[in-house]
Amino acid sequence: MVAPERIPNNVINPCVKYTLYALSFLFWLVCWFVLGIGIWALVERGDNVKVTSYLDFFTDPAIVMVVVGGLGIILNFAGFIGALRENCCLLTFFYLSMILIFILEVTAGILAFAFSGQFFTAVDEVVESAIMNYRQDGDTTNFIDYAQRTLECCGGDGGYRDWTLNRYYNCSDSNPSIERCGVPYSCCRTVSDDDIINTQCGFNVQRSESAEIIDTIYIIGCVDGFVLFVNEKSLIVGLTIFGIALIQLLVMLLAFILSRQIEKEYEFYEEFKNRGLTGISTVSGGNRF
Repeated sequence: MVAPERIPNNVINPCVKYTLYALSFLFWLVCWFVLGIGIWALVERGDNVKVTSYLDFFTDPAIVMVVVGGLGIILNFAGFIGALRENCCLLTFFYLSMILIFILEVTAGILAFAFSGQFFTAVDEVVESAIMNYRQDGDTTNFIDYAQRTLECCGGDGGYRDWTLNRYYNCSDSNPSIERCGVPYSCCRTVSDDDIINTQCGFNVQRSESAEIIDTIYIIGCVDGFVLFVNEKSLIVGLTIFGIALIQLLVMLLAFILSRQIEKEYEFYEEFKNRGLTGISTVSGGNRF
């Protein structure tokens, strides 16, 4: 007597399913952490949050963290719930969204390379907007100070004289600030990491020529400083970008493979059900569609 046919019970690969679940759940937790920090920063600032243009958006770390964290929570929730419940709708939404984000990232990189002049002009506008908000926004202030110390730069494309855009460092005679014509202490050079920074080293430097203050503050602007940093760390930057892209592709591939496996199992289920064969109960639980 021939044994009755049964639905294959190995259509869905558990390694694919639980690897996707683990990665999506991990990224979901990270996104909650990022969102929490962004919300905390916005609450601490209270009424000082102002977004009137795209420049305000890109120069406000707290808002960027809230947006990125919120989108990441939605996408990764669809990923790990879709994997756990074997839901094709959630998995399809997840990997299509990831594909769209990946295409946008690649497109942005190509456009930035092809139109490097316009790209650096846009970046300089963002930097100048951040300079104008210095001291008015604690997050922006900390970010600028960190960037200037790390990149060893001062100001935007125009260098240290860009700080005249800030009302505290504006070099006009009508400015009553004692910091008039100066720059923040984060522009100051240090001989070693143990040196105590003189917070007044940047006073009146905007009135001086570069050759006169080259040993006191950083002369190069932060746009050029970033380019030099990328060139110097090209291997690390390249490996980091490659690693991020590889993780994105891996997650997209896992979600695509799992959704196809779920559809294949459902096709087996429907075929065996229509033929009145036994073994239907071997299909694992979950909302697949």
